[in-house]
Amino acid sequence: MKSIAALLGCGVALAVGVAFAFSNPVAWGEAALLMWDVAAGGEHTYWQEVTPPPTMYPTRWQDEHGTGEGDLYTPGDKVRAAVVLVPGAAALGRAEPRLQALARSLARAGFVVLVPDLAEVRQFRLSRADADSVASALRELRRWQPDRPLGAIAVSYAVAPTIIAALQDDLAATVDFIVGIGGYRDTETVIRFMTTGVFRPVGSAREMRLSPNFYGRWTFLLANANRIDDEADARRLLQIAGAHLGRPDADTSALAVGLGPQGRAILALVENRDPDAVGRLIADLPAAIRHEIDGLDLALYDLSKLRCHLILVHGRDDRMVPYSESQNLAAAASNARVSLFLVDGIGHVEFEGVTAANGWTMGRAVLSLLNERRD
Repeated sequence: MKSIAALLGCGVALAVGVAFAFSNPVAWGEAALLMWDVAAGGEHTYWQEVTPPPTMYPTRWQDEHGTGEGDLYTPGDKVRAAVVLVPGAAALGRAEPRLQALARSLARAGFVVLVPDLAEVRQFRLSRADADSVASALRELRRWQPDRPLGAIAVSYAVAPTIIAALQDDLAATVDFIVGIGGYRDTETVIRFMTTGVFRPVGSAREMRLSPNFYGRWTFLLANANRIDDEADARRLLQIAGAHLGRPDADTSALAVGLGPQGRAILALVENRDPDAVGRLIADLPAAIRHEIDGLDLALYDLSKLRCHLILVHGRDDRMVPYSESQNLAAAASNARVSLFLVDGIGHVEFEGVTAANGWTMGRAVLSLLNERRD
């Protein structure tokens, strides 16, 4: 993990400085140690010496949507809050080592952590149905811990289904907090950025352009290839996506030549570089793909129904989802208590460098989460 020593030094310095400034040394010291432990990604830290080890075991539950399963991490000491940690679009899902390390770090801070298994997400088949799986996990955790604050932590893609889950009538009144890291509000805006690098920060009079991460466009193709009717096209698109994910400059022109109308439509969007063409190219997609895009488009949901504490963290250097999307989420959640942290030196979800400035911002974000606990 990058810059662990720097992060430790930064966290300790911040803890000491803020303790003098605000007379809250215990809370800031705990936030600094937790931040260090998260950054260490499972490597040994002082946080692990001063907190009892958590217990992890697989669990299953049954509700009206079927059977859910996941991993439950329980604190070695008092339970102070309960949180569903939602895996993002990664093949390992709940078995991803960094996600497991994060769950253990949180459990050491007194959180019962449930990491649900999202089988479709592990295979990059992203859909509105993922929100029902998250909602099921939230309901089950509420049943297990009825007297503790209930929340969710989601990274990247997972932010959308997590918020959609929290909007369901029975959960809107019971979810106390949501932490969203690198999330989005508007799917067309994200696709526009993912393919062209263009976005507009809130309050800016002009658009900005960054070089987007190639991974996003080919993951989008991978996620949607099987939603077209032509099976031969679907196979070709999967081959094209796989080739580019293995080598960004792969020559897939021979595969593209054989595509039919539906395959050409989705590939045209993925390969597009013209910001003004994005809306038209999305409209030209097969209906099944447009349906799934709309189902995960938070711009089509009434976010004013959120009443929880919405803690949003986004890197200014994010090349997958522009930080303006967290700004827009914050504005749309008009009845929530929103804490927005825009962090320098962070890419999509990882530190690229640690400074006093981003250490201070991340420390405040971590402290916001810790303040959701109850003794």
